[in-house]
Parts: sequence; C-alpha cells; structure tokens
Amino acid sequence: MGVLALQRALTQAADLLDEVVADDLTRPTPCADWDVRDLANHLIGQPRVFVTMLQGSPPGWNGREDYAERLGEELRTRGNALINLWREVGEGVMLDPDWQAAEIAVHTWDLAAALGRSTGDLDEAVAQRAVVTMDRVLGPIRKGRAFADARQAPPGSNDYEHLAAYAGRVVPWVPEP
Repeated sequence: MGVLALQRALTQAADLLDEVVADDLTRPTPCADWDVRDLANHLIGQPRVFVTMLQGSPPGWNGREDYAERLGEELRTRGNALINLWREVGEGVMLDPDWQAAEIAVHTWDLAAALGRSTGDLDEAVAQRAVVTMDRVLGPIRKGRAFADARQAPPGSNDYEHLAAYAGRVVPWVPEP
C-alpha cells in the first residue's frame, strides 16, 4: 500500500502544480521563507532526492533548480521514476514510501493553501495514512526543522487540513498582509 499511497500523493501534487500560473509563483506559502516557486521546486525535487536515497547515496536536499515552466509535468516525470524504482526494489528496504507520501502530502496542502484552493477533493486516504506515518516516524522526536509541534485543526476540517495541523501548520492558513 505504501507505494500506491506515494503514487496517489505524487499524482495529486502534480495535478495541483498544473494549476499554478506565473502570477502565483511569488505568492507566500505556509512554509516560512518560501514562496510558491520555492515550494514547487522543493516538491519537484523530492522524488529525485528519494531516488538517490533508495540507491544508497546521501540525499542532498538543497538543490535549487527552477521548474517554473513545467511544474506538473516535471513532477510526473520524476515521480514516475521514483515509483518505478520502488517497484523494482520492493518495500523491504530501510526507507519508507509512506514517509515519502506524507512529505509530498503535507506540501500539497501547503501549495493548495498558498493558492487559496480547497483540499476537500484530494484523496483522504493519503492524508489519513500520512498522519499515522508521521506519528509513527516522528513520535517523541517531533521538534525539528521540518515540522513544528502538532496543532489542532478546527472542527469540520477535512483530512488534509488535519494532516497540515498535525504537521504544525496553522489551519486555516491566511497569508500575512
């Protein structure tokens, strides 16, 4: 199921990236110090990082490529390479496709929030599994650079909003004036 959840997470992130237009690239996001361009580039770069890790090399998280002209297409290409490698190596390795899906899912919420778009139509099973995975992986070592302390999502929140709150995001997110 992990690779399937990752594939679903990548697909819906790519679909959302297809909605980004040039004027959106400078919008702020819930990720401190990142605009939509930075977030999109991070999302697109993640599958390559995950492929590198699956191949046994250090991740090298800090790539600064700019994909502004081909966002969704580029994520699909890189995502397909990652999914194909997962199918080749299987899920018995030390890495976790569910963690990778959770990372993609959280940033999908970040992107949707920055675009002012609802996440109510996204695959709720991906978000639910991401919360379980994050809880299992992060547990008591939660504080770090990537995720703040968990928050409570407001009543009536959808599964992606609950995931975002669990990842320390303020839900609903409103950009500062």
